[in-house]
Amino acid sequence: MKWSIPERLIEEGRSLVDEKRVLSINASIEGKIWTADVLDDDRYRIELDGTTREQDFCECDYWKNHGFCKHTVAVELELKDREISRVMTPENAEKVAKNSINPGKELTLLFSRQFLEDTNSLYTGGKKQLQTLKLEYKIEHKPESTALIRHSGEVLVVSIRAGLDKLYVIKDLHGFLTAFSNKDKFEYKSNQWIDFSEVEVEKTDAALLQELYVQMESQNFVRGSFVEAKSIFNNKRYFVLTPSFAKTFIEKYQEEADFSFDVSGAHFKTVAFIEGRLPFGFELNSQEGAVKLNIDNNTDVYLKDYHWFLVEDKIYQPTREQLKAIQPLQSFLQRHEGNRIDIQPEDMPDFTAYVLPMISKLATVHMSEEVENTFIHEPLKTCIYFTYANEQLHAVVEFNYRHMVLSTNPEENQMPEENIQVIRDSKKEIQTLNLLNELGYQREETDYTKRLVKDEKFYEFFTNEIPLLEQTAEVYVNDSLDSIFLDQIDPDTTVDIQQEGGLLDIRFDIKGISRDEINRVLQSLMERKSFHKLDNGKLLSLESEELQQISRVLSELRSSKEFENGGISIPSYRGLELSHLLENESGVQPVLSSKFQKMVLDLNQPHSIEAELPKGINGELRGYQVTGFKWLKMLSQYGFGGILADDMGLGKTLQVITYIQSEIEEGEEKPFLIIAPASLTYNWHHELKKFAPNIRATVVSGSSEEREAQINDVVNNNVLITSYQSFRQDVDLYKQQAFSTLVLDESQMVKNYHTKTSQALRSLSVPKKFALSGTPIENKIEELWAIFQLIMPGFFPSIKKFKTLTNEKIAKMIQPFVLRRVKKDVLQELPEKIETNMFSTLTKDQKTVYLAYLQQIQETVQGMSGDDFRKNRIAILASLTRLRQICCDPRLFLDDYEGESGKLLQLKEIVSTALENNKRILIFSQFTSMLDIIQAELEKEDISSFYLSGKTKPIERINMVNKFNDGEKSIFLISLKAGGTGLNLTGADTVILYDLWWNPAVEEQAAGRAHRLGQKNVVEVWRLIAEGTIEEKINALQQEKKSLFDQVITEDHGETRTINQLTEEDIREILSMGMESV
Repeated sequence: MKWSIPERLIEEGRSLVDEKRVLSINASIEGKIWTADVLDDDRYRIELDGTTREQDFCECDYWKNHGFCKHTVAVELELKDREISRVMTPENAEKVAKNSINPGKELTLLFSRQFLEDTNSLYTGGKKQLQTLKLEYKIEHKPESTALIRHSGEVLVVSIRAGLDKLYVIKDLHGFLTAFSNKDKFEYKSNQWIDFSEVEVEKTDAALLQELYVQMESQNFVRGSFVEAKSIFNNKRYFVLTPSFAKTFIEKYQEEADFSFDVSGAHFKTVAFIEGRLPFGFELNSQEGAVKLNIDNNTDVYLKDYHWFLVEDKIYQPTREQLKAIQPLQSFLQRHEGNRIDIQPEDMPDFTAYVLPMISKLATVHMSEEVENTFIHEPLKTCIYFTYANEQLHAVVEFNYRHMVLSTNPEENQMPEENIQVIRDSKKEIQTLNLLNELGYQREETDYTKRLVKDEKFYEFFTNEIPLLEQTAEVYVNDSLDSIFLDQIDPDTTVDIQQEGGLLDIRFDIKGISRDEINRVLQSLMERKSFHKLDNGKLLSLESEELQQISRVLSELRSSKEFENGGISIPSYRGLELSHLLENESGVQPVLSSKFQKMVLDLNQPHSIEAELPKGINGELRGYQVTGFKWLKMLSQYGFGGILADDMGLGKTLQVITYIQSEIEEGEEKPFLIIAPASLTYNWHHELKKFAPNIRATVVSGSSEEREAQINDVVNNNVLITSYQSFRQDVDLYKQQAFSTLVLDESQMVKNYHTKTSQALRSLSVPKKFALSGTPIENKIEELWAIFQLIMPGFFPSIKKFKTLTNEKIAKMIQPFVLRRVKKDVLQELPEKIETNMFSTLTKDQKTVYLAYLQQIQETVQGMSGDDFRKNRIAILASLTRLRQICCDPRLFLDDYEGESGKLLQLKEIVSTALENNKRILIFSQFTSMLDIIQAELEKEDISSFYLSGKTKPIERINMVNKFNDGEKSIFLISLKAGGTGLNLTGADTVILYDLWWNPAVEEQAAGRAHRLGQKNVVEVWRLIAEGTIEEKINALQQEKKSLFDQVITEDHGETRTINQLTEEDIREILSMGMESV
């Protein structure tokens, strides 16, 4: 039994045993689980873990919240009374009798408890009157020596006074909050107790205490953050409010709970938060030849770690920009008494350059008329002048303010008139000089210099350094330096394609480059070089968009051949791929032969080719079967192979027979060879007789002698049909014959490239080859590669390179050569539901927060033993939730977070595109605060929406649903828990699941709000996932391994796993994603 179970629950469990309410206990040896029924206010099913892990289960609500209950305790006590250990063995399992009680006894027990409760209520006046616990909360600031905070400064702490009649200071907040959460007893004074199971706590107080308890547990779990663990235990009277939690806590409860705030001895019931405006004042006056700065600081307390200024009942919060000025100002004020500072004339240039711009961010700087007349505000113009001499680049920098010019060459300086102060833009000046330092320039007496010799460095200077510097300055380069680089060349690029001998002949002509150098330029492009040094010594940039388009075409074609006469030749089956590449590259202007243009058209639109159905076919083809026949004819015409991958039952056999009949009628004299599984060979023979009775066909079978005779008699047959096994045995005989076409039925049977059957097929030379298979990929994508090695050798690259191709790339390549139709393509059924995972990246600020929390959790979990892990499972899962919240938007629990969310930015783009396409959208999130943020972002774009949460009243819920289905508004924000079921929202055609839910069945139910009976449109479901985070790990654990066939050829759905099945190993795996992945 767990040591953490309260004594009260053990006593209640004992009562259930004594009253004979443990109805039955049974043992499952295989699963090592004790099952039992316990009769309380209802009959509950209990599962007791028969191992040392003690992972029990009960149906009651108390167990759902705590992980243990009086019913699980009762079953364990019952086992002990029978002298049976809960750790199951075959021996003690046999001791358990299946002693279920009769129904009459069960009925008596159920009603007896209710009768006794009703009888007691006659004497107590009905419901037992519970005393209400009174609570007062005090928030104050304490020095670090009291709170033991890791950083310097003061912190905010909360203390509590509680009692029934009289209020007492709670000296052990940890114990008090733990007792409250567990409904246990707490000794608040010597021998005086608060029994939280016997007192009533007001709703607001209960929520406040529970939130403090959760924060306390999180601080104990995440070590080394703002609060060190020892600070809580050494100061049991106080609970430290961390910067990320304090504002939310105060604003949430100060109006409803009994609060008091102590600020420098003064007491206030509430405080107000003020952002941007700070309690400072600045004044500049002239006196006796010097300027005096008066600083008016009205702050009572400055909380450094919170960045808060406390002034009576107001808390001032600076912006991020203001914080940069506060640090040096506070440091100065701490070291100097008084608020009047003399600025001497010699210090005024630096004062106006560095101090004045910063303090102006904090508050308005008031100047006397005399001082203001000496200041001139002028825009900065930065100029950089480059020259090259003696293998050195020289850069002279000038900061020009019209009345003043400051140069790295002192002789070029121009200073303003006396008593005139030019307010400099020091920030931009420093940015420019820092950039030069970062680029490797050294400060010399009159300029900045850098050694430059290699061609690569010259190219980097022109293509990288100058554009960077032009962001902050005007850059000038002298003529001798500028002539080295050719970046304004305007190549007139053409591609001449002629179809000759089954090859596509591609030629390039680049104006401005001699013909002899084109091959070398193309080779440099293929080697991904940034520039090419021409024979005349000049550097030609290869990064122009026109040349990069040529580079992309060459790279995608993956030709290993050397360039000759300014071009290359590729197999004609790459024609459609080349056409697509050229369409996407506007800078490449191809001249295309008419034969090539027709081939591309046929590959794109096989249904439109001219091919008459053969007269000898005995049957009527459906429309899609006619398209399949034309597709086979088109591929045959160009000497290509293909895979007919129609769904089972759509007539692949009939389409092939029609093709064979057509070829024979058009004069094909060579025979056709059909290889199929042995069980289908005679089926092929039967179908040929049925649909093409004029075709002479033979099944090659029998003894080796009989098979040899049948193969040699091929001249008297149009078609030979054999099995894969038989073909492998007789391959040498088949190689002696000349076949026109090879058909491989159920070609997934030869998906293994290394089998003897596959090797035998590759040795057979046949000009036209087709494969039939409803599942050309069953387990891994290499199976598709193996089949194409049979029907179109060389179409795919080597297996090593093939594995590097994306599924999208493979799908585009095979598109003309794989024809796939499923039943829903030809039958009228429910509209399709399309599910898509959308990946986003964390923003820079978001990533910083995520990595900090991830590191803390990883370090804590890494050192845990199995037992420690189980004890802290709830806290660990809570930490995982924190990480998931960061993936959504850190503002979900970090109020001082001012950055952006990558996923939120992605959502806004998706919504914008969807609305432009007249889509109507449901957006689900499990976090209502996230829905609040989303609604606020939509309102900024003048996009209105409905919003349904757990707080929505039933009548409002119905009204919103009806209005949405009637066409009002285009977006519905829904809490996943509140609206995942029970809604009919067929007015929507797009569902966005903003955050992953542990149980994918819930996501399915959410999508089902739109994809249900009555839906007339295709429904798109988008699941948003933060890339490189635990969301990817969770998604991988949820989803059963999907077939690669679904990704490349069609679509399907797999079953998933839920959080209840997450093992310790699963959770450790989720947390194992390294920081480099984010």
